[in-house]
Amino acid sequence: MKEKRVYPRYEMELPATLRSQGKLIPAATLNISKGGICLLADFNADIVEGPCEVVVDFSEKFRDVALSGQILRFHKAIGQRVAVQFNKSESKGFKNLEKFLKTF
Repeated sequence: MKEKRVYPRYEMELPATLRSQGKLIPAATLNISKGGICLLADFNADIVEGPCEVVVDFSEKFRDVALSGQILRFHKAIGQRVAVQFNKSESKGFKNLEKFLKTF
């Protein structure tokens, strides 16, 4: 089966916060690409599809990087896997994401 993804994904565990529906939900990254991110959030968190913001600490140089996007889907298991597609943007956060991913 051919991979449909446009951008390569990088597996990494980093602290993150998901802001959705006026709530701040602690999370951790599972993988990230220029196009989106997969997060692991608390099983009991109230997550719905729709607009969101993800704040991630990539490194000492790239802290509190804010990225806007859309929650495409979520799946409850041990925790909740949350798939977020980033909005294309010229924001500082998106530019920092691009810089960070170039280090791989």
